[in-house]
Amino acid sequence: MPDPLPIVTPAEVSPSWLTDVLHTRGIDAVVRAIDVEPVGTGQLAETRRFRLEYDGTTDERAPRSLVGKFTSESPVSAETGHSLGIYRSEVMFYRHLSSRASIRTPEVYAAEIDDQGRFVLLLEDLEPARPGDQMTGCTLEETRKGLAEAALLHAAFWDDDSLSSHEWLYVPEGAQGFYTTELIEQSWAHVQATYDGWLPADVVEVCERYVRNHSDWNRPRTGPHCLTHNDFRPDNMMFGGTDGRIALVDWQTVSYLGAGMDVAYFLGGALDRDLRRSAESELLRGYHDDLVAHGVSGYPFDELMNDYRHYTYAALAVALAATVIVKRTERGDRMLMRMIQDGAYHVLDAGALDVLGG
Repeated sequence: MPDPLPIVTPAEVSPSWLTDVLHTRGIDAVVRAIDVEPVGTGQLAETRRFRLEYDGTTDERAPRSLVGKFTSESPVSAETGHSLGIYRSEVMFYRHLSSRASIRTPEVYAAEIDDQGRFVLLLEDLEPARPGDQMTGCTLEETRKGLAEAALLHAAFWDDDSLSSHEWLYVPEGAQGFYTTELIEQSWAHVQATYDGWLPADVVEVCERYVRNHSDWNRPRTGPHCLTHNDFRPDNMMFGGTDGRIALVDWQTVSYLGAGMDVAYFLGGALDRDLRRSAESELLRGYHDDLVAHGVSGYPFDELMNDYRHYTYAALAVALAATVIVKRTERGDRMLMRMIQDGAYHVLDAGALDVLGG
């Protein structure tokens, strides 16, 4: 195994460091110069695109650009990434599981992390694919493609208890990881104080009922488990690649937990509400058919629907908690309030209030 590469910040990425990265991959090339540009909004990490220029004759495998991901420059986000183990989870996913996942993920050039949570990922640049946008959502065809990738991921690790041998992989005790009842209660109090007037009254009612009953909702669930992305939404998808498939990025919250999580989380915010209600049954049937086609058995459609209804609340937990554990931005405010609203209406449309107590 080659020696670990030095962990650098975006500003410390140099032609010589990139040359060393390529050499560890057996690529005979010397980087002469780089051009750097920001990618995304960077709420939990810093992401940059590096366009590379080379000296002399270049190995045909040498990439013209790469995307780097680094520890956040925000102390709040950096502490969240380290303390929750999500920086380590993403690095280790790319090291150990991405090749088994069947779905489209970026090729890995470097994946390093230290005990303080400082990390660097250097990944394939998926251009001309474009990132999705939670604020605009997906088309119906994009949603179908997203669910097809979800089925590939879930089927590849369906009830695979060997995942528990990976000490870095989060295996939550309850229905959803990372978000304790204490954090959800604190987050809801923060939302009420900070975002007064942003949410309609019926959305507030759903949130209040969820927060009151969170500990009961988050009890361990029986039934099949699988590897889940846990932030399976348009912002973490790349659309329009040369192979026509959607690629999944941002594996910071990858976990082994109950089936139904990614599908509910995705559908709750990917489509306009009216379109979701009209297409939901067909989309879920398609996802279930794909699971069966990929070898999953003993998981009837009715069981999927029970899991799906339970996890209509998952987006509420993520969005509420994010208001206090990640760097605040103007777009982030709008996105998180949108996620809360979409999640609450998903709960109502799925008739999932009876999942909770009073």
